Amino acid sequence: MARQLNIRSDEAFETAQRIAQRHGWSTTEVVVRALRRMDAAGDEILRYGDLSPKQKALHDRLAELGRKARAASPDATSDHGDFYGEDGSPR
Repeated sequence: MARQLNIRSDEAFETAQRIAQRHGWSTTEVVVRALRRMDAAGDEILRYGDLSPKQKALHDRLAELGRKARAASPDATSDHGDFYGEDGSPR
């Protein structure tokens, strides 16, 4: 007999139902697939809302630095071709 998992969340239920209807799966299949993906990804899945206040503050500071750098040099690229000859050696 299969074991049962009860989740008491209207948001989880409605989201699982929407995904199930979109893909023609059962809500159980939606949950199992999501759990398998998260398990396979390990700790790689991290969203802003999962960060601690200290991590959010660091993220926000770094994002602001990126915005300022883009604004200061909007034409900047990562092309470093000027530094190398046709054979790939440094100039």
